[in-house]
Amino acid sequence: MSLNHETMPGGRVFQATRWIAKGVPVLALAVFGVLFVRHIMQIDSAAIWAAFGSLLWWQWAAALGFTALSFRAIGVYDVLIHRVLQTRQHPSLARSAGIKAIAVSQTLGFGAITSALVRWRCLPDLSASAIGRLSAAVSLSFLVALAVVAALIVPFSGLLPHSGGLILSGLVALVGLMVLARLSFRLGWIPTPVRAMTLCTLLLATFADTGFAAAALWVLWPEPISFQLLFAAYLVALGAGLLSNAPGGVGAFDLSLLALLPITDSASTMAALLAFRALYYALPAALALLCLIRPTQPVPSRPLTHPEATLARQSAHIFPHKKAPLLTLPCWINGAVLGDLPNGMSLCDLRTSGAPRALYKCSAQQATRARKSGWVAIRCAEDGLINLATWSTQGAGKRQLRRALSGFKTSGLQVFEVRNTASLNRIAHKWAQASGGERGHSMGRFCPDYLSHQRVFAAYAGTTPVAFVSFHTGPTWTLDLMRHAALPSGAALPNGTMHALVYQGLLAAKQDGATQLSLASVPSPPHMLPGASRAINAATGLRRFKQAFGPAWHARYLCARTTGDLVLTMATLAHAIHNPPPLPHPKYIQRHDENYSIAKMPRACEARATPLGARHNVQYSTERPV
Repeated sequence: MSLNHETMPGGRVFQATRWIAKGVPVLALAVFGVLFVRHIMQIDSAAIWAAFGSLLWWQWAAALGFTALSFRAIGVYDVLIHRVLQTRQHPSLARSAGIKAIAVSQTLGFGAITSALVRWRCLPDLSASAIGRLSAAVSLSFLVALAVVAALIVPFSGLLPHSGGLILSGLVALVGLMVLARLSFRLGWIPTPVRAMTLCTLLLATFADTGFAAAALWVLWPEPISFQLLFAAYLVALGAGLLSNAPGGVGAFDLSLLALLPITDSASTMAALLAFRALYYALPAALALLCLIRPTQPVPSRPLTHPEATLARQSAHIFPHKKAPLLTLPCWINGAVLGDLPNGMSLCDLRTSGAPRALYKCSAQQATRARKSGWVAIRCAEDGLINLATWSTQGAGKRQLRRALSGFKTSGLQVFEVRNTASLNRIAHKWAQASGGERGHSMGRFCPDYLSHQRVFAAYAGTTPVAFVSFHTGPTWTLDLMRHAALPSGAALPNGTMHALVYQGLLAAKQDGATQLSLASVPSPPHMLPGASRAINAATGLRRFKQAFGPAWHARYLCARTTGDLVLTMATLAHAIHNPPPLPHPKYIQRHDENYSIAKMPRACEARATPLGARHNVQYSTERPV
């Protein structure tokens, strides 16, 4: 006997709920639309069009400007949710897709469906289920943020005499969102925890979005009214329009606004509402639909030939440029390209929509080309490069290195190349505690999955690792992580240990056929910049350590289109480096990898599972000596 879930009581309820959900927008449009049309018919249409034509040019221009600012803030919603869901989409593409999705869905209604379809067309690399989760998360987070903003604005505007319940509902909505985010992370629905900074950014984006939208309506409004009062009425009316789910909130939004605000001239008020709908609803929707005529084509998958490509597994993003993929770091506007542009690309290629607007740690040659193109450039660091074909430990400049290596030989420690990178967790934890936490963004952070894509060398006291270094590999090897801890006995790490580990990396790079090895950058900003001397002094020990290997120092530059972009790029990069977001917590392996089907909760950043369920890094029972 077969059972159809639709014939069961629970299935019938589910089907009824689906039909009700589909019918609510149609019903709301019919009811509120009829009421709104009846209201309009009571007003002289000639007077409405006369008032519409009497709107001044500066009102249209100001309203259009506020509309643009509002939609700019709207794009932040998708950027935040993409970051939480770890979709690995470039922020500029996520922002563009979100703006188009909301522009279309707020006008056509049926928001959950229309916004998902628009995002799917704009982001063809994502699956239908990922798009569904993304759209649902954006809608839910915005509704909660709207309730919180309304709870902060409406009670103090004097719009409603009794607003205690609204304040309470806003607080409940905020607490509910925090609990839901925490629960979603614990259950593995989202791969990374939602930080307080993310919630604050969401609230600020909602405040800016609705505030600029209300300002667009305010400059068109014919009645003398305070902005605070109109802003409060707009928030309440917007909530009513969203709950109705009708296209553009027609009827529910307009009638709520008219009922909340004092009106003396109905024709002028109706003209202002029509002008607002034309600018804030019809125009953005029309532009978005024009952009959607030509769907976003997936950029052909090409390997990222960047010396530090592994950073794309942490904070960096890959921007899918048509000429070549770019490794970028999120920062001001659309991010910054890390290093030089690939061969065959110029700064003119960065003029496309959503392309990065800055270069970080580029060479002097690239900085010169940027200055010739009208960009602004400033030295930010120096990179220590070693030519592996000619390098040796001989020479007066490497006397300190020879002494360090000689001292390490008598320490009793041994160096091995590490395969089981999870065994290094204790060292990374101790080092982070002693150093005040890890830096990130342009620098790697400890994560077994991340290290499994690098070459890692560790020093062992018996069978216990006490220090390790890791390298990005390729034609040019790049030193990444350097971590150390005390010996098991509690004694300090012997002198020369870190020198010996980097030396083993040099030998391995030579054997691997690499042409260069980069000891990575040390800060070297101009002394005139605020905080430059402190940054240089803090890196004195690191520079002395790297100098022992006799590298050739090459200046690295930060370049941007304008001085303002340069300052803001520098500030946002510095903040992200010193305050990196938490690493993802890949709990999905418990559902998709049979090796974890009955395992306990994995620690943050354990080896990930691929979409097919295979582990990226194979765990070996023994390490390979070098």
